[in-house]
Amino acid sequence: MRAIEVCGQTAAMSEPTPPKSGKAAAAAAAKTLLADRIALVNTLGDALDAHRKQDATATQARDAAHQAAEAARTAYASALAGGWTAQQLTDAGLRPPKAPRTRKTRPEHTPAPGENNHPPAEPATPAAG
Repeated sequence: MRAIEVCGQTAAMSEPTPPKSGKAAAAAAAKTLLADRIALVNTLGDALDAHRKQDATATQARDAAHQAAEAARTAYASALAGGWTAQQLTDAGLRPPKAPRTRKTRPEHTPAPGENNHPPAEPATPAAG
């Protein structure tokens, strides 16, 4: 029994009894199972959304850092062209950012000397006659 207050008066109310069997029981059980599973999917969706947002922010920051590094390398080259030496700039604490690393592409496989690169030839058929 559960007590509720209505207009200043307390009234007793019985708890709803869960269905014991049949279609209603199956539906109630399914709703409970689905509610738990939906909560898991909602949590997963929130986590993935947060990850995507942070990944986009990190990508923007990387892009901005690459642009700033390129601008610094360009300014360094201009200083060298303007008569400064690399040693003078280094002594002044002015070192350009390192150039971005380039990815090496894997060369295609070239057969070693004596390595057969062709499929075996089909055996010749004896001439009829």
